[in-house]
Amino acid sequence: MIEEQFVSFETARMLKEAGFDVPCFNQYTGRGTIWHCDCPENFNKSQCATSCPTQALVVRWLREAHNLHVWCEVSQYGDWFYCIDKIKPYKQYVAVSEADFSSYEEALEAGLQEAVKLIKK
Repeated sequence: MIEEQFVSFETARMLKEAGFDVPCFNQYTGRGTIWHCDCPENFNKSQCATSCPTQALVVRWLREAHNLHVWCEVSQYGDWFYCIDKIKPYKQYVAVSEADFSSYEEALEAGLQEAVKLIKK
């Protein structure tokens, strides 16, 4: 069964500092444990919790709120790498990973962290 991939606790904390304010069904506790809730909420308003979004939700938030598109591609050697594009006023590359990752999800996680660093500058 294919399941949605949540961002890591580290990425979630970076998102909180960057102003991520989209309601989520999951939250990280202060110790990094994931709790599922029945109603979506912006847990980043709390000092004791951090919103735990999926990678896909963060990709959408970065695209819609910050004009950044994070995407991954497989190399000719079968490893994965990420790219970050600024979408408007015209498409331009902002960053490309130098490291090769063993999975799409690992590459995307690293790309999300890099994009968050870019919006915090």
